[in-house]
Amino acid sequence: MVYVSAGDLEKYAYCPLSWWLSKKYKVVSKEGIEKHRETEEKLKEIKIKEKKAKFYEKYILFSSIFASIVAISGLAFLHGKMEKFWNYFFIVIALIWLLNSSFFLYRATKAVEILQAKYEKMFLVSSMGATIIAFFVVILSVPANPAFSKFLEILALIWIIIANIIFYRLIYLSEDILSKKIKYIPVKSKIEYIGADKEGKEIISEKYGIRGKPDYILCIDDDFIPVEEKTADLVSPPLSHVIQITAYCMLVEDKYGKSPPYGIIKYKNSQFKIPYEMRWKKMVIEMRKKLLKDLEKGETHRNHFNKRKCLNCARREFCNEKLV
Repeated sequence: MVYVSAGDLEKYAYCPLSWWLSKKYKVVSKEGIEKHRETEEKLKEIKIKEKKAKFYEKYILFSSIFASIVAISGLAFLHGKMEKFWNYFFIVIALIWLLNSSFFLYRATKAVEILQAKYEKMFLVSSMGATIIAFFVVILSVPANPAFSKFLEILALIWIIIANIIFYRLIYLSEDILSKKIKYIPVKSKIEYIGADKEGKEIISEKYGIRGKPDYILCIDDDFIPVEEKTADLVSPPLSHVIQITAYCMLVEDKYGKSPPYGIIKYKNSQFKIPYEMRWKKMVIEMRKKLLKDLEKGETHRNHFNKRKCLNCARREFCNEKLV
């Protein structure tokens, strides 16, 4: 099977002759290369920082639970005879620690969005609660040990200091991620694929006989959305761009086994959601057939009388059928 690239389909939709000339005359847009490189770097930075934030988030959650257990364990070992001063002192420290831990648990879930099912959270909380209750039943049966109690409270205090440092680092990372996401991608989205990245291998569809590398793919509400960035400043997308993003939607459909509701085309000052509709899909399939026929014939010609197309064509100087 011959796999036709989404880029070739975009050129062919613009003008078959322009596509044919592109095979021989490579026209490189420096602005386009720089724009894609900048986007790639920013998206990779967001992806790396989101992974780091997830790690910090898990660490804070673990620290809060662990230090709470340690602090309460310290109190449990005070059930013997002891001076009132130390009794009250460690009780106050334990209460402050528990309040601080609760604050961590609340802010950690708010700092970076965690996508978890409601029932998974309920199961996790109930399991942890049962484990903690069993743990303290064992501890309270052990003889009092004031010295070990002090050690546990000091350990809890050290842990909370470390957790505080990580927590403020998480806040900084979250704000930085948010500021970059607002500029480049939807805040609630997750970066699934970056075409320009070394890990972003070309996507090939056996089903449709097309291939390509979208600029990037986002995961939004469990849907995979392809995104194509253009350096032009347009008020509406031309047919060629619609064909290209539809081809990317077809690749996404075949790759993930689920049709995306739309694809996104981004221009300098605007962006458009192109619905993934059957009419565009049929047009891509038909255009692929025509392109392959022209390849088989070994020639093609201009299929329009639009002077503006010729004027804006990157290969106009090499064309013997140009209108201007």
